[in-house]
Amino acid sequence: MKPFRFPLESLRVLRKQKERAAQKRYVDALRAADEATARLDAATHELAAAWTALCEEVAEGTPMGQLHQTRAWCGELERHCDQLDAALKLAQRLVHEVWREMILATRDSEAIDRLRNNSRRVFDREVQRDEQKQLDEMGLRLSPTGLGVTIPASVGQME
Repeated sequence: MKPFRFPLESLRVLRKQKERAAQKRYVDALRAADEATARLDAATHELAAAWTALCEEVAEGTPMGQLHQTRAWCGELERHCDQLDAALKLAQRLVHEVWREMILATRDSEAIDRLRNNSRRVFDREVQRDEQKQLDEMGLRLSPTGLGVTIPASVGQME
């Protein structure tokens, strides 16, 4: 019997590669979103510390020039936080898009796997049927009636 051969095996390999590539892109996108979150958190903490410093300077009666510098620094930190927030939203959007790509790639890969599994089951049933047919033929050839020898009826009846 010839071995099982799936005619769409090359397509199956391509779909698996596409699925793995989509999984890698998803992991990379998640990592980038996590890093963007960490950068935004750090900038937010730095901004909170700058606002606290400004409040302390006001309470201490710091000269107006220093207050303007501290306030300008707070403004820069706010702009930086806004930029990081926009980058985080973009990273989250990318995660969502890559997730959809990964789901579609997985679905396509699973579809070709189901087709292969169905083909394999049909092949296995045919192999089993052929093997059973060969065993039946061998059994007929080896049986006493299959050898052209007739058994007298009296032999079958014992007294």
